[in-house]
Amino acid sequence: MNFWLLAIMVVCSYFLGSISFGRILAKTKHIDITKKGSGNPGATNMFRNVGAGIGFLTLFLDALKGVISALSGYLVFGLNTTEGLIALYSCGLGAVVGHMFPVYYKFKGGKSAATMIGVFLVSQPIAMAIAFVIAFVYVWIFKYVSVASLMIVTSMVIYQNLSMDEPNLTISLLTFAIFLLIWFAHRSNIERLLKGKETATNIQKKLFKDKKRKEKLDLKQEAKAERVEQKFERKEEKQEIKDAISEIKQEKKDIKVALKTVKTKEKKEKKLKKTSKNQ
Repeated sequence: MNFWLLAIMVVCSYFLGSISFGRILAKTKHIDITKKGSGNPGATNMFRNVGAGIGFLTLFLDALKGVISALSGYLVFGLNTTEGLIALYSCGLGAVVGHMFPVYYKFKGGKSAATMIGVFLVSQPIAMAIAFVIAFVYVWIFKYVSVASLMIVTSMVIYQNLSMDEPNLTISLLTFAIFLLIWFAHRSNIERLLKGKETATNIQKKLFKDKKRKEKLDLKQEAKAERVEQKFERKEEKQEIKDAISEIKQEKKDIKVALKTVKTKEKKEKKLKKTSKNQ
């Protein structure tokens, strides 16, 4: 196994994991997510304070960091091999650490639950998909995301180690390190859960609120567009009236000129007649 190559890939995975999509997406909405709610730039805090759509997008992008990191290690060191699996979890661990302690943000990051999901999605896709669905149903009913995150990492670490044909100490240590980091990051959540003060995340209510907010926003935009259209129409009507008045004035002017021309001709004719009579 090329340990130098693995070390380089782990470092690259760390820097990838350090990218905070929560902060980036929140800035597009002119929001500092570190000053909202829990201050965590993760998917849950984004979901609560920025919007359901942005929250799910943050979840996807943070999970993608884990997928890219783990998959790169797996592909480089060999699919369906022990070395490949070691590389997968090494790079995945690098991404998890990067998300938790990002170098770009003074080592103040999120809890890495989504990035962890991305890692296990590469190593155990079917089991991870089942665990995610169960966790999502749990959150839908009981509304505690922290418990769902701890359920996922615990079940996936146990499953990974039990599903191997032969036990491997390195893989066990790497997966256990991910397990410890996730539980460590959720220590404040665990404390609040024990005290019965953990913040609930009502997905149904949030989706309903966002839908209503969007409907109100759409109505406001429609009303604004209608006002702009009416203003434009009034402007056009005023311009049409101005044009009509200008046309009438021009017609009057033309009539006056025509009358003056006729009178001038008549005078000339009378003058000519007088001159002919005198001769």
